[in-house]
Amino acid sequence: MKTILKTTLFLFLAILIHSCHEDDSIGGDSGSQGNEEFDFGSQVQRDFIGIIKDETNTAIGNAEVNIGTETVQTDANGVFVITDVSVQERFAYIEVNKAGYLKGLKTVVPTEDVNSIEIVLLAEQVQALPSNNEIQLSNGTKVTFDGSFEDANGNAYTGAVYYSMNHIDPASPNIANEMPGMLLGKTAGDDFEMLQTYGMLHVGLTDASGNSLQIAAGSSAEIRMPIPTELQSGASTTIPLWSFDEDAGYWVEEGFATKTGNEYVGTVAHFSWWNCDISFQTELLCLIVEDVNGNPLANVNVDLTFPGNPFPGVGTSNQYGQICGVVPSNEVLTLTAYDSCGNTLLTDTIGPLSGTSSTTITQVLTIPNSSALQVVTGNFLDCNNNPVTNGYVEYLYDGKRVVFVVTNGVFEISTLICNSDTNAIIEGVDYGSDQSTGSMPILLTPPTTNLGTLFSCNAIDEYMTYQLDNNPAVTTTSVLGDKNIYSGGFDLQGTPQDPSHEYYFSIQTITPGVYTLADFNGLVVITEIDLNTNISATQNFQIVVNNFSTIGGFIDVAFSGDYVDGSGVTHSISGTLHVRRDT
Repeated sequence: MKTILKTTLFLFLAILIHSCHEDDSIGGDSGSQGNEEFDFGSQVQRDFIGIIKDETNTAIGNAEVNIGTETVQTDANGVFVITDVSVQERFAYIEVNKAGYLKGLKTVVPTEDVNSIEIVLLAEQVQALPSNNEIQLSNGTKVTFDGSFEDANGNAYTGAVYYSMNHIDPASPNIANEMPGMLLGKTAGDDFEMLQTYGMLHVGLTDASGNSLQIAAGSSAEIRMPIPTELQSGASTTIPLWSFDEDAGYWVEEGFATKTGNEYVGTVAHFSWWNCDISFQTELLCLIVEDVNGNPLANVNVDLTFPGNPFPGVGTSNQYGQICGVVPSNEVLTLTAYDSCGNTLLTDTIGPLSGTSSTTITQVLTIPNSSALQVVTGNFLDCNNNPVTNGYVEYLYDGKRVVFVVTNGVFEISTLICNSDTNAIIEGVDYGSDQSTGSMPILLTPPTTNLGTLFSCNAIDEYMTYQLDNNPAVTTTSVLGDKNIYSGGFDLQGTPQDPSHEYYFSIQTITPGVYTLADFNGLVVITEIDLNTNISATQNFQIVVNNFSTIGGFIDVAFSGDYVDGSGVTHSISGTLHVRRDT
């Protein structure tokens, strides 16, 4: 199996798990600051693809994404692609800006291959500051100002103040994609440790024109955050407060909060993000998720929990079956693996783990044969029949969107089929030219679904492509001749771009599904003049009707198999058909 994409993935154990490379210290100053496992290395070139969306899972287009010195805009699918950008070897900082939303801030440990990113932007709901200088959310999170503010230049400000306020609960299933950075903190003693959050708070302050304001020098604000019910019994009397350093990309310890009833109460002297966290020592762990035959399994979800932390960490295996990150030292971890439909595949325990700062602990996780491995492959061409070199394929299965970078016009998606659901949707996008195949329903045919050739070209409405043996593919992107659609099937006839060829395509169904010749009484015909090919004499032949739309929509068919020519020689043929239904 050829792997096209390797992604950077995380486990979130109320700490954020990061990649399983050997690390030293932030900023590339090897070993000079605290735990040497947080040396993120020298400058390297890396590639990124990501999805930016809002809290309702809706894609956000035209968002500005910055990594290093590169800045791009998301497309209509909320997707961005940044290639060959300079970042630190084990520390990449992503910033996203879009009017009406809080700034998206995320740090990841990049792999040598393409890194897959997902960021949820929180809505910025701006309101006038009440006259009592107190603001509060419905969950009880509260901030009280002493009434003194200044502008971005440090000048005293006495006009109307406007605010936005957001709280992230540790129990949020999207916390890893919503929160800034990752839960890596620099302690008051200049050590770097992993954090367990009890809640995060963001407050933004502006004037009537949207210009930034801040608490005046020498002034302060009191913050109150509810302690999650699941953590109340073990909550300590005091807890460190951490502010997010938007320039550095990590949390910095700055003061403490005191437990008052079921709240943590603290005093802060500035605002953007604040976080109540405890910190602890960690180990580097890589899980290799495989099937019983040793094949890597992608898109397997894994939860990890440990005593005292009721919120499971969630990770998803990449194309190499890897889930890597940081876990607590000397704790027994409970592991649950499940597919995208939520079916439990495996439960187990790991640990207690104890290594060194430069050691990665690797364990193989073997998944029983309870789900089917599915590989989706295809070729991806632009309007000029050239391989797409700056594009991606979006794959939607069981409500989950995943994007895969296209490599030199070829894509491969590795996934699991669950609950016998063989329906998926795919869309190819040429990111550089903003051209798309449009959304195309497909039927998965385990173990491999070959979609043939797709065209990412808004000007191409219909096409047919097929390949005989190892000969060059024959393609038409022009009007596909005569169509005859009737109650029991459909016929197509026309001439591809090469005038020495013609085709006649006929099958006896209009219902999406997977078929063989036996389903059509042996009648599936494609004729190519110069080879005298007649597919009605085919063996081991499969026809997949992916989609048969209503009038105005598309008919999508993939076919592959062997045939015997007039001389008794066996050949292979495969192809795809994408035509508009107009009758």
